[in-house]
Amino acid sequence: MRRPVLLAFSVLAGLVLLSVQQTNVHRRLNSPRLDLLCEWDSECAQFGPRYGCVKHVCSERGLFPLRSIDIEGTIGALICIIVSSGGGLGGGGLLVPLYIIVLGMTSHDAIPLSKATIFGSAIASMILNIRKKHPLDSTRQLIDYEVVMMMEPMTLAGTIIGVHMNKMFPEWLITVLLVWLLYTTSMRMVKKGRTIWKQEHEKDEKLIEFVVTKWKEFVFERKYGSAAVACAKKWKARALNKKSEVIDIPKLDQVHNNIQQDNELVGDGEEDDFLMGHGSKMTLKSGETLSLDSLMRFRTTIPWRDLTILFFAWLGLVLFSMLKGGHGTPSVIGLVCGSSMYWLLTIMSFPFFVAVTVVFGLKIAARHQVMQNYGYNYVKGDIIWTKRTTVLYPALCTVAGIAAGLLGIGGGMVKGPLLLEIGLLPQVASASSSTMILFTSSATTLQFIVLGMLPMDAALWYGIVGFVGGAIGQLGLSYLIKKYRKTAFVLFIIAGVIGASGVIMGLLGVEDIAHHGFNGFRSLCAT
Repeated sequence: MRRPVLLAFSVLAGLVLLSVQQTNVHRRLNSPRLDLLCEWDSECAQFGPRYGCVKHVCSERGLFPLRSIDIEGTIGALICIIVSSGGGLGGGGLLVPLYIIVLGMTSHDAIPLSKATIFGSAIASMILNIRKKHPLDSTRQLIDYEVVMMMEPMTLAGTIIGVHMNKMFPEWLITVLLVWLLYTTSMRMVKKGRTIWKQEHEKDEKLIEFVVTKWKEFVFERKYGSAAVACAKKWKARALNKKSEVIDIPKLDQVHNNIQQDNELVGDGEEDDFLMGHGSKMTLKSGETLSLDSLMRFRTTIPWRDLTILFFAWLGLVLFSMLKGGHGTPSVIGLVCGSSMYWLLTIMSFPFFVAVTVVFGLKIAARHQVMQNYGYNYVKGDIIWTKRTTVLYPALCTVAGIAAGLLGIGGGMVKGPLLLEIGLLPQVASASSSTMILFTSSATTLQFIVLGMLPMDAALWYGIVGFVGGAIGQLGLSYLIKKYRKTAFVLFIIAGVIGASGVIMGLLGVEDIAHHGFNGFRSLCAT
């Protein structure tokens, strides 16, 4: 395993060096006139918000010292992340409009900065969630790694299709679809949240009723307990004084015959169940031998071997993004949109992500087949992976990825509600969605930094802001759930963030339509 990992890192390092070289050339060709004399920052506004008057010359300046506008953006980003992270959402639908409105950035600059902020939040969520246990089984991990491994690759594949569709669709149509999707999703989450809230409220009422009943019984026992004990002693004494009762002791051979009859009544199926529940092993068609103990270890520990395969999928995403270009970044090898190599690379990405999903699907479906043969007891919210579900759920994630890429929203806004719709518990869905966001946000953030679209100081600062906000959001949500015993808070947070994102992004879309009008479909490679 070491050699493939070292080879992968070597390829990535070489690609980074090539990217830096290409980026430096790109900067030299497209950098503004740094010899323009100035007295005030306003004279350099034509070059963008990151440029100011430094030593009487217009030049790109760093983030520090923070200006008042940066402090406002920091506070706003912190609030957005606190609200979003609890529901397992990235928060890009709030961060991008915030950076555009407050910091005066273009979408070209706001998207990379939002990815860095989300990356920091995802790190904090992962650190906290990896130590938490399942709400219904304290021996299991909170994060459902099977869901992560089955759904993340095909979501990325769907995003590739969605991004290409986004380039061709007119702005007004994207705005209409965006508002409709986010509104519908928000309303469904509110409805589902109310249902869960009602169920949990009824459960709490039954618990209170049970406690009150037990306390009443306790008071009754303390009040009349002595009389009950006296009566019991009296009846016991009368029973012992009855000399007419004769205890009939069965003969030894009769006892032996009864034992034989009981053994004959025990069926073969019960013997098999007994043996299989005590460490027996089962051999799969592939020749792999699985025991119940090994399956339980998978449920209770982090599957590092499977996560290594997912890491290679992450590496493939980084390589594909840098070679092909995307999110406004140029190709590091100079690929031109519409060229034969461009389409070849695009088409090759799908078999790659499908292959990763198939590998995980076959392994997970076989594992669950063995678990069912053992008679494993699933808890509420567990997904039983079969041949059908290993095809259906990744297919749904492909559609979710297409929607995310087409509408320009983060994958968390579609994957979080999707995980809830297929039956995962709110806490498990939030933790699993945050884990998937960690993979995508880290890949895009690395791409933006290497290609020079994201200054390192801004990436670090807003990454720290995201980390702090993510930690506060996760801890705050855990506090609310423990105090009020309501997991419906997760769904209400998701509904609120998605609804607010729909309103803000819809308004920005309407503003863009007002300036550019109702245009038709565009060419894929149109500049």
